[in-house]
Amino acid sequence: MKKMVDCLNWKEYHGLNGWVMFCSAGAYGKKITEDEAEACGCSAIQRSRCKKIMENNVGFGLVPEIIREHPLEKKRGDHEPAVIS
Repeated sequence: MKKMVDCLNWKEYHGLNGWVMFCSAGAYGKKITEDEAEACGCSAIQRSRCKKIMENNVGFGLVPEIIREHPLEKKRGDHEPAVIS
């Protein structure tokens, strides 16, 4: 069966009581940056669709929190770590 949502974080399997569908990033409280969300297609509209699917199948839905990455964090990520002798 084709997955209902084409996303790396979307999990679905057939359990004893029927299909279980959920967002693993939301279920484990992961915070993803705007760039990561854009790369996997996690827009505001898609998150609302995913939440609706989860609520219909499981009874509740959790989606990941999107955080805005500070520009300095991007710049500092390219540097080598400081070495203390």
